[in-house]
Amino acid sequence: MGRGGMGVLAACAITLASSTQAHADTPLLGNPPGNPPGLSGDTPKPGGGPIVVWPTLTPAGDDASPVPLHRPTLEGHTLTARAQELDATLRDAAADLGFTLDVADPGPDAGHARDEDLLARAKGRGAGSPGTWVVSARLEPAGGETFMERIVAVPPNGRELRVRVETVKDSDVAVRGLVMLRDLLSPAAAAQAEAVERERERVDTTAQQGIMSPLRSPGRAVLAANAALFGGYVAYSIQQASGSSDPRVLYPLLALGTGIGLGGALLVSDEWDVGTGDAWYLAAGAWWGAASGVLIANAVGVQPATDHYSWGIVTGLGGVALGTFALTRTKMDEGDATLTHSGAALGLVAGSLVDLTYRGTTSVTPYAGAGYGAAIGLVGAGALSMAVQVSPSRVMLVDLGAGLGALAGAAVGSPLVFNDTSTTHTRGFLSATLGGTAAGGALAWWLTRGESHKSAKPAAWLPPGEPMAGVIGQSTTRTGVVPVYGMGWTGTF
Repeated sequence: MGRGGMGVLAACAITLASSTQAHADTPLLGNPPGNPPGLSGDTPKPGGGPIVVWPTLTPAGDDASPVPLHRPTLEGHTLTARAQELDATLRDAAADLGFTLDVADPGPDAGHARDEDLLARAKGRGAGSPGTWVVSARLEPAGGETFMERIVAVPPNGRELRVRVETVKDSDVAVRGLVMLRDLLSPAAAAQAEAVERERERVDTTAQQGIMSPLRSPGRAVLAANAALFGGYVAYSIQQASGSSDPRVLYPLLALGTGIGLGGALLVSDEWDVGTGDAWYLAAGAWWGAASGVLIANAVGVQPATDHYSWGIVTGLGGVALGTFALTRTKMDEGDATLTHSGAALGLVAGSLVDLTYRGTTSVTPYAGAGYGAAIGLVGAGALSMAVQVSPSRVMLVDLGAGLGALAGAAVGSPLVFNDTSTTHTRGFLSATLGGTAAGGALAWWLTRGESHKSAKPAAWLPPGEPMAGVIGQSTTRTGVVPVYGMGWTGTF
């Protein structure tokens, strides 16, 4: 029997004798981390399916080589003999593992043994074809009586290479090649490769349907609804300002305004990626801006009264313009939008209380305080949302705290107005209500300070980085090293 046959027999004997230990040492035969549910190495499914074993190629090193991959050609050379032994061992081992060996495959042509050629060969012949396993061994002298041995395997229709590399002795080339191949083609490894490939195909399919990947402009519906309503409001305002009460003019104008608003929103959402937070942020600017304009127009006594709607159009479009400018600086999430709406609402309430406190009576409608308070709250909260990041739940809890604080303040100050509604007592009652609102909101903000994982985000107008203060350097003097204190900004510029 020749040396190649003896190598094969020795490899098989060693494999049978060490199978228990090898199964304990090989991580792929257990339940590997990240395995799909139900895939366990304790009950692996049998190996099988077609397999192609390419002839052993050289070189096999990690370094780039000016010599392309090729079959060993020096007759009688040790490298050629070991390559032939390794070819026979790998083919016999593939058959023993339950695979169907494609003996008709002669291997790659010269210059076509690159990684992409392995992946191409592993693909099926057509749609629905199961594909084939491809195994390619590489061998290269490593100095003395050692070789660098590399086994590359590609699963059917796979997109990744599975590699085992070892530096082995001259006499152990075939033996180690058999062990390395068994690790690569073990039933658990084959099942895992199949499961990974199926999961990848499922992800690719769902991503094409927009399920796994985030959809573009998720706030399209919110933006379209608000823009359509605001367009209808603009049309109604124009009709009122014209002095006409003819419904034959009103309804076509309403349809036209709604259509223009809807169409503009759809065009914007197609051109830019508008999130849900972005859409509600713009809605805050439009509606709270319009409300503040109408309230201020009532406060200053704009005549005729139908012009109040025109003021709402101007201030509403101004709010949209400010919101659009803010969105060019940073993205807004649902928390930012909620903060903006909440700030405008609290500003309206606080402005009304301040106005009534100044007048010393509750028998008038505080148009001025409500209008200016809403505008100030809208602009202030909108600017604050560019600098802080807060969850919607925390904003709602703060609003709840402010409301409960207002009720508590009103309860505490209510004895002042039981029997006496003089200006002084009324102002005391309103001041208690306003103070309770502020105290309740501040307490709720402090109690929910751990609600957000990230309390601040970089301001759009500041360079990337963060402020620093304390020891910013040191200075060497005759008496030693003296720390230098100061303030600065650290970051990447």
